[in-house]
Amino acid sequence: MIKKRKIDWLLLLPYLGVSLIGLLIVFSASSYRLMAEGENPLTLFSKQAIFIGLSWLLIAFIFHVKSNVLTKGILAKGLLVIGLVSLVLAKIAGVSINGAQRWVSILGIQFQPSEVTNVALILYLAYFFRVKRTRHEMLVPCGLVLLSGLLILLQPKVTGAIIIWGIALIIITTAQLPYQLSVILFLTIFMGIVVTGGMILFLGSHHLLPELFAHTYDRIRLVRDPFLDPYGKGFQMSNSYYALYNGGFFGRGLGNSITKKGYLPVAETDFVYSILVEELGVIVGLFVLALLFLIALRLFVLASKEVNQQVSLIYFGVGSLLLFQTSINIASILGLIPMTGVPLPFISYGGTSYLILSAALGICLKLSSEVQTHDETFEQRI
Repeated sequence: MIKKRKIDWLLLLPYLGVSLIGLLIVFSASSYRLMAEGENPLTLFSKQAIFIGLSWLLIAFIFHVKSNVLTKGILAKGLLVIGLVSLVLAKIAGVSINGAQRWVSILGIQFQPSEVTNVALILYLAYFFRVKRTRHEMLVPCGLVLLSGLLILLQPKVTGAIIIWGIALIIITTAQLPYQLSVILFLTIFMGIVVTGGMILFLGSHHLLPELFAHTYDRIRLVRDPFLDPYGKGFQMSNSYYALYNGGFFGRGLGNSITKKGYLPVAETDFVYSILVEELGVIVGLFVLALLFLIALRLFVLASKEVNQQVSLIYFGVGSLLLFQTSINIASILGLIPMTGVPLPFISYGGTSYLILSAALGICLKLSSEVQTHDETFEQRI
């Protein structure tokens, strides 16, 4: 028997709320710069609004697609192929911005293939690990995970590789390993990250680090004190601190940011949260984070209750993706980790990023609208 349930409002309402707040702050953060450059102050606001509208239409479309279509292997494999091919294209003939070749342009629309690959890999791994696998069978998915991460690492985008490997690790351990082994593995990975950071600092300080990763050393070095070079490589981080300080509990008021007036370049992207706090205050900033974490928490709750292994892993994967991106973005703004170039989900300017994440959330909304009973196979869902 199929137990029907209506729209999961604990997923949808926070998503809609964060999206509208994000659209508002994108306009506020970008309008001054656009006016100073002689452009229409509504340019980026309009582009983001169009992508938000398209994303909401896409979610509505996904919600009316049969669940078993969304979980078929051909969809996951097809998206993964598109993601991997796009990563190769980005390296060969991609668009370079600020020294990093991470973007692919198609018909004038730029997107980062790593964002497509994140979602594609979640769907593929969830499909693959819908049943228990032997060690021999795990060679192919582990190889694809390693290849995806390496292609992202070569852009170079260190945090992008960490995110995709982290998500894969969560899905694989959740699907295959007992709880105790999962904890040991996560602790080992954490220690590995700490040791890697230490090695980068040591090699960089002795000028032994390859040029490709020189920017990683600079960012780690400046985490300790961005004011070592406040007008150079520490410019963004130090001004981000000023923005957070200026905001206080209640903010300076919408549109009244000082930092966005040339002190924090392209403030509507990675550092949009700094402008949000400066204008609307710490209280609203914490409220926005609460909405984002509520989405991730709801996905984890759904995953823990879901009978079907594949669907549960999709929830875990998408929830982990949102949690990773949010945590990394905020941690970099607070100076806890180096600046990363990871956007704040549904808040930062970036239409294709918003669209891809919305599609992933739309799949979760559709799957959560139907509850599987123990005496029913997932393939019987309509």
